[in-house]
Amino acid sequence: MLVELGDRVSVLPGGVNIGVLRGDNHRCVLIDAGLNETSAKKALKAVRQAGGKVVAILTTHAHADHFGGNAAVVKRTGARVYAPAFDEAVLRYPLLQPMTLFAGADPLETLRGNFLLADPSPVDEVVQPGSLLVEGIEVEVVTLAGHSPNQVGYLVDGVFFCADVVLPESVLAKYKIPYLCSVTDHLGALDTAEAVACQVAVPGHGEQVESLAGLVRANRALVLEVMERVSFLAREPVTAEGILTDLLNYYAAAVTDAPSFYLLQPTVYAFLSHLHRQGRLTHEVRHGQSLWVAC
Repeated sequence: MLVELGDRVSVLPGGVNIGVLRGDNHRCVLIDAGLNETSAKKALKAVRQAGGKVVAILTTHAHADHFGGNAAVVKRTGARVYAPAFDEAVLRYPLLQPMTLFAGADPLETLRGNFLLADPSPVDEVVQPGSLLVEGIEVEVVTLAGHSPNQVGYLVDGVFFCADVVLPESVLAKYKIPYLCSVTDHLGALDTAEAVACQVAVPGHGEQVESLAGLVRANRALVLEVMERVSFLAREPVTAEGILTDLLNYYAAAVTDAPSFYLLQPTVYAFLSHLHRQGRLTHEVRHGQSLWVAC
């Protein structure tokens, strides 16, 4: 059931929250389409029952749980798809996501489930930061890169759909270390998100909130904590996989399958890049190993 957040803005709560914007002549715009055909059908039904028709999708970022429903929506409605630059390549070629997690190589079959590998989605328009007019609705595109290479949020009538820049504390407690593409960008995105003036913020997962401040603090604190742990582990030369193993044990993270492991492996590299960029780590290849050590 749609939850009204404003005269033209609603959200369909779920595993991934799907935004619904109402334009002229009952023409509606989705913000993300969920994981798969099931979530897409649920969104289309909710919009139809409210007297609308879906004509466009604003995609926040190129993770399958957010755009996996795009293909089904487009097939049934012919909706136009909008997506941020860079991430839009993954929408069109979704195998890039599991390939990226698997060091750029042909990924394991266990990395080809619908949580990591969506059906291809067309992209009709690449969005840029700033003002965007869609179906007569003024949308502000906000850069929130870090969780993905170029994740964006959408601000409409005081409602901020902020994608996965923050995760609810229940998710942080369960998964311990959230996936990040760039720690450097993510820390900047947290600052950006906290500064956005809005009446309601709708994260990609979890309940909407009046203020993002608490979630930003919790998410930032975890990133900084992991960063310090990585730096501590590198007091002696260590491999990235050695760091990952220690982090999993230290946080008692329940990683028992390939998708969970390979989501965290590049996350460790994101921390290493950030610390190297700060001048806190050095890198060398020695005796056939890629080694990291604190300065």
